[in-house]
Amino acid sequence: MSVHETRAQVTREKLLKAAIKLVNRDGMKQLTVRNICDEAGLSTGSFYNLFSGKEDLISYYLKYAFAPYRQKALEGSDEYGPIERVLLLYRAYVEYCMDMGLEFVSGLYASNHNPFFDFMHRDAEDDFIIVSVRSYLEEAIELGIVRNDVDLDEAMLRIAAASTGLLFYWCVFEGNIDIEYEVDEAIKTYLLSIAVDPNMKLNIEPLESKGCFLK
Repeated sequence: MSVHETRAQVTREKLLKAAIKLVNRDGMKQLTVRNICDEAGLSTGSFYNLFSGKEDLISYYLKYAFAPYRQKALEGSDEYGPIERVLLLYRAYVEYCMDMGLEFVSGLYASNHNPFFDFMHRDAEDDFIIVSVRSYLEEAIELGIVRNDVDLDEAMLRIAAASTGLLFYWCVFEGNIDIEYEVDEAIKTYLLSIAVDPNMKLNIEPLESKGCFLK
C-alpha cells in the first residue's frame, strides 16, 4: 500500500469512527457531512475526496465492518454442516449489529437510504451474508439435508425477514430483547421446517435464553 493509500485509509477510519460516535451520541438525524467532519477534525474537502456523501460513507462502513465478524464465523466452520454454518453466520451478524449500537441500527431503519436491509438489490460483492447462506442451502439440498423442492429465493426472504424483524423489535424495545437467542431460534426453526428430517439433531452448541425481555 502506497503512502497516499495509507493516508486515505487513515482518513476513512477517522471519518467512520466519527460517524458512529455521532450517531450513538446524538442520533442519525445529526449525521451530516459537516458534523462528521467536525467530529473527526477534518475538512469537508477531505471527506469528499473519499466519499460522495454520507450515504456512501454508511455503505462503506456496512460493507467492510462486517468482514472480521464473517471471518470469525468462518473460522473452524468446516467441522459443521451447512445448516449449522447458516446459524454461525447469523450469530456473527447479530453480534455485529449489537456492536454497532442500538442508536445506529435504529437510525438505519429510519433512513431512506438503507443498504443494511435491502439484500434483494445488493451486488454480490457488497453482500453481508445472503450469498453465503444461499451457497450453504444449495449444499444442504445436494447432501439431502434440505428438501429439493425448497424455493431458495423464498428461503432467503424468510430468513432475512426473521432476523430483520427481530432486530426491528430490538430497536423498538430499546435493546430489552434477548436478540441473540431470539434470532437464532427463529432461523433454526425455519431451517428445520425445510429439512428432510425436521427432527434432525444439529451439531452446534445451542444458545441459552436470558429471557425474551431483559430487565
